[in-house]
This record gives sequence, structure tokens and C-alpha cells, in this order.
Amino acid sequence: MTWKILTAATFAAAMVEPAIAQTIPTGPLPGTVDSTAAARNDRAQVEGYNRIVNEGVKVSSPGDRRAAKRKNGPILATPADFVPGAAVRDKNGVQVATIKELDEDGAVVSADNRLAKLPINSFGKDSAGLMIGISADEFRAAIANTSVPAVQESKIVDATAADMTPGAVIRDSEGVPIGTVEKVLDTGVVVVTDGKKVKMALNSFAKDEKGLMIGITASELKAAINK
Repeated sequence: MTWKILTAATFAAAMVEPAIAQTIPTGPLPGTVDSTAAARNDRAQVEGYNRIVNEGVKVSSPGDRRAAKRKNGPILATPADFVPGAAVRDKNGVQVATIKELDEDGAVVSADNRLAKLPINSFGKDSAGLMIGISADEFRAAIANTSVPAVQESKIVDATAADMTPGAVIRDSEGVPIGTVEKVLDTGVVVVTDGKKVKMALNSFAKDEKGLMIGITASELKAAINK
């Protein structure tokens, strides 16, 4: 999937009262950001990670980071913090997203059935977990033009004899209908495909939310039948 990464400039535009000032180095994805302009923008960003979630903790050097940690204040998140399923809270403590995965160029988050990628140094953390320094509404506005719809992954499980309803459509590994169930025998399942009746072992079948399927293509099935 080609992502549009949420850049520092986009994030800043959504902040009414910024709680974070930081340098966010974000290398451009092909066809999205001019590298020279991005470099100028990065230099223009304020150094450090300042005033996260109204704590007033300035984190701009290793010493400041250690001091913030001693005070249980928020500090910059690290790659190890981006565990799939981890909650992300806004500056008011409201959960706005969860972590889906960590890529080389950012963290993919899931929010309102959409996916967006943010630079990892857009995130802070405290004793309760990951956070961002803007409100939930500001966050949604910030990812509005960079997020994509979340695609639900199909859950495939083994089919059982109870799934072999006469007339049920069977698809190949590419999702193309290749036949229907005629009946179930003790020794297998009789399938009607390409005008022929073929008996197949029950463990040849699987199912997902769309119904029955087999693990080979229609052409591979046809070749196996004609041997």
C-alpha cells in the first residue's frame, strides 16, 4: 500500500493550541513531498518536544528527558512502544486510535475504520501509554486527507461437512466461482464443476465470510481433473 505520511506541517496546521513543538524528519514518499522543501520545513520546526499534554515539561535534550522521566512526565515515544493494538490518547486522555504496525518511515494507526501513517516522533508516552499533543477533533482533521479506509482481512478456516449445503457455490483461490456442491458422502464431497461431477476430499475445502473455497486456481483444478 502506498501511504501519504502525515507531515509535521500538516500536523501543525490542525493544532489550534499546539501542545507539541518538535522536529519531525519525514522523508518524502515518491511523488508526495519535495525533499528540499521538506528539509527547509524540518529546520523551521522548533527543536525538542515541548509542553506535552499540559504538563509543561520541556524535553529537548537527554538531560531533560531523564528529568521528565523522574517526574513521571511525558517523554518521546520510542520504536519499542509501538506494539500492535496499543492505544493512542489525545492531549485530554481520550483514546483516538490504536497502533496497527510500525514501518520504517512511520507508525500506522487505526482510527474510525481508517488507517493513517504518522512520524514516530509525533508521539509521546507517559505511564499510561502513547499520546499525541492535540485534541481528538484536531487529530481527525489532521488525518482527514492522508488516511485510507481500513480493509478487513478475511478470516479463513477449515470447512466442515455441515458447510457442504447442496447448491453452495465454491470459489477458487482467486475468488472465481468454479462449481457447486451436489452432495456429501462418507468418502468426500461431490462437486459439479465445468459440467462434470467430481469427488473431492472434505479437507480440500475452506471457508471465509463469503462462503466455500479451495486452495488452487480454476485452471489448476481443471488440469487435475483431466489427468
